[in-house]
Amino acid sequence: MMIRVWLFLLALTGVEVLLAYLHTPPIVMLAALMGLSLLKAAYIIAYFMHMKFERRSLRFSLFPILVLCILALLMLLPDAARAQCVMCKRTAEAQNAEQARRMNRGILVLAIPPVLIVGAILARAKHQSIKSSLAS
Repeated sequence: MMIRVWLFLLALTGVEVLLAYLHTPPIVMLAALMGLSLLKAAYIIAYFMHMKFERRSLRFSLFPILVLCILALLMLLPDAARAQCVMCKRTAEAQNAEQARRMNRGILVLAIPPVLIVGAILARAKHQSIKSSLAS
């Protein structure tokens, strides 16, 4: 089950990265990123923090805190729409198409090691889980 949740979260991250490559308008991209981030947070809380399997009263006691956090994020949304690393933005705008493609390729290359490390950790955990269930 955890592998499926992890793959779903990985797919959502892929959609988030794809939004940047599609050159969507900033307000649309930020709204989509906020929605996807909330969905990812809900899955992480439900499965990796095991809240899905907790009593209903505990879930309801944490719900108001979640609402306050969401409201705080929404208050910061106008600032996030304008906030970008100025140096990165100007560097990317000044490049021609070939240099931009190289920069995008470099970003993908930098993303590969963390994905492989997390995948290896999950694969090892799954292997040990199967191994321990066969031993008992």
